[in-house]
Amino acid sequence: MAALALATACTTSNESTGSETTGIQGATGKAETAAKTYKLGLGLPLTGSAASYGEEYRAIVEMGIEKTNRDFAADGIKIELVTADTQATAEGGVNAANKLGAVEKAPAILTGWGTVVQASMPIAEDLGFALLNAGVQTSSLVGASPNLVNLLPMNNSMFADYASHLTKTLGYKKFAYVAIDTDTGRAAAGEFANAVKAQGGEIVATESIRQDATDATAQIAKIKAANPDFLYVHALLVDGASILKAAREADLKSVIGTYNAVAESKVIREAGQEKSNGMLYVSHLPKDVDGTRELLKSLQESHPKMVIANQSYDPYWYATPFLYAQVIKKLRAQGAPVTGGNVLAVLREAKDLNVPIIGPVDLTNKLTYKAPTTIRQIKDWKADPLEDETVASVSSGG
Repeated sequence: MAALALATACTTSNESTGSETTGIQGATGKAETAAKTYKLGLGLPLTGSAASYGEEYRAIVEMGIEKTNRDFAADGIKIELVTADTQATAEGGVNAANKLGAVEKAPAILTGWGTVVQASMPIAEDLGFALLNAGVQTSSLVGASPNLVNLLPMNNSMFADYASHLTKTLGYKKFAYVAIDTDTGRAAAGEFANAVKAQGGEIVATESIRQDATDATAQIAKIKAANPDFLYVHALLVDGASILKAAREADLKSVIGTYNAVAESKVIREAGQEKSNGMLYVSHLPKDVDGTRELLKSLQESHPKMVIANQSYDPYWYATPFLYAQVIKKLRAQGAPVTGGNVLAVLREAKDLNVPIIGPVDLTNKLTYKAPTTIRQIKDWKADPLEDETVASVSSGG
């Protein structure tokens, strides 16, 4: 029993790494061959208004870990998932980061939501774990912490490409936006507005909406009065459905645009019905659409009652355990401990990381993933969102 315990002991040390992430520390040069289990923390909203998103992401990460553990069994690597409830709030994020980092001592913690990531960054630096973001694209997070890794495209490059397409290719001149009244919503709407203005567009109306609001009649009425060519919507599930429903009922003539979380939600599409058709949204859907489709099919089969709402985000969450395992494999080959600092060092230096569906992961010097910006359009609100049409693909320059 003692031998078995030693063979499967969890490697969870974050000691002496702090926020120093330059170079791999403690390598012996002798490859690690014993089978070991390594913790991956997962902070998600498992209660509260965003719990449905959290449950979807948790399920997809669990699928990724199951496949990762099969693929890397011969390398002696097993990943153990430890979870904590963030409630999608700053306070919840702090509690989750402390639990996963200080109590569970996970070298890497995967999470999302702007308020959660922001609140977790100081704790990541204090405890030394790698903070992996697969769910929020706010540009202010790029380079915001030496311990933060952004594993999906960020808004600075995406909105620049989006605004260029809207103004230069489509010729829209007058813009409005309605955004959820959260830090993430305000930041995203501001980034969209700045990108549009940089391309010569004019912002003629701005509105905010409370998270989970069930009525957006007043906001849409004000926007309709301003008569913009294009309305950008940055919202979540309940409030997003309210906005689309109000736009439909008011017969808003403006073209509606948004991002994945809104456009791909079947609940929101149904609330807008025919008003959802023609919606032009900025997307980070991986090029491997067939791989994404198969992944979601497997998710639906294993969770038949789940309403899948995050088609373009799910592959990034699914791929993270594979990325983590590759990092661990590199550290084991050098006889280096799997600490937060060493995980960050590998992510800074490695140029041969490759994960399912997403493909190569060559991070910038600010530990941020980049990929071409895809712009998609809803043709039939009743259809599977993966059947939406890709109308443009622009290489990110931001």
